[in-house]
Amino acid sequence: MKKIVIIGSNGVLGSDLAINLSSKYEIIPINRDSYEKNKSLSCDVLINVNGNSKRFWANENVLEDFEASATSVYKTILDFKFDKYIYVSSSDVYENHTSPKFTFEDKKIEKLNLSPYGFHKCLGESIIKNYVKNYVILRSSMILGSKLRKGPIYDLINNKDLFVSKGSRFQMITTGEISNIISHFIKEKSKTGTFNMGGHGAVVLDDIEKILGMKASFSSKTQKQIYEMSVVKLSKYYALKKSEQYLKEFVSNLKK
Repeated sequence: MKKIVIIGSNGVLGSDLAINLSSKYEIIPINRDSYEKNKSLSCDVLINVNGNSKRFWANENVLEDFEASATSVYKTILDFKFDKYIYVSSSDVYENHTSPKFTFEDKKIEKLNLSPYGFHKCLGESIIKNYVKNYVILRSSMILGSKLRKGPIYDLINNKDLFVSKGSRFQMITTGEISNIISHFIKEKSKTGTFNMGGHGAVVLDDIEKILGMKASFSSKTQKQIYEMSVVKLSKYYALKKSEQYLKEFVSNLKK
C-alpha cells in the first residue's frame, strides 16, 4: 500500500482528503502541531494542501502570507523524502481569471500584475517546478467541503452579509472530486505538470441562492468577483462535471 503524506490535514481540503483516500492508501496526516516530529519521513507521494487560503487576509498581511504560501513550500521539499509531489494551488495565479480564454496552463504569467495572494501562490509553484522532477500542480477553483468556513457559500448558509456583488459567478469543485482526481494522479506515476481544476462553467450568484434555498444579504462594501478557468487539459484525463452539479452535491451532503 502506498504511503501518502498530507501536509495541511486540518484544513477544508486536507481533512476530507485524509478521510477519502484512507481506504486506498496509508495516510499520514500532518498539521502545524505534528509537523516537526514528522520531519524526514519518507513517502511515495507528498500532497501539499497547506498554505494560506484567505485572499483578503493575504493582501493585508503580505509577509505572513509569504511565509505561509511560499517559504512553507521550500520547507516541505527539504524536510521530506518523496517520489511524487502534488501541490494544490489557486486560480489567483492568473492575472485575469474571469474566463477560460485567459487561463490556459501554459499562458505566461506577468507576476507583477498579481495580488500578493496570487503572487505567493505563483512563487510556490515556481519553487516546485525548479526543485522537484515528478510533480503535479492543481490550480483549484472554489473548493466545497465538509469543513467549509469562509466564502460566499458559507456566508449564505450562515446568514452572513456577502462581500461579493450580484453579478459575481464562481467555478466550483468538491473535496470528494478532488480526492478522486488526486487518486488518479497517484496511480498515473509518469503523469506530471500543471492542471486547472474545477467544474465546467461557473454558477452565478442568483442560481447559487436558488440551489441553496437562501436569500443573500450584502455588506456595504461589495465587489464583483468572477472566477472561471479553462479545464480542457484536465478533462482529457478525467471526466469533470459542471460547477452547478458540484454545488448541488455539496448541498445534498449538507442535508444528510
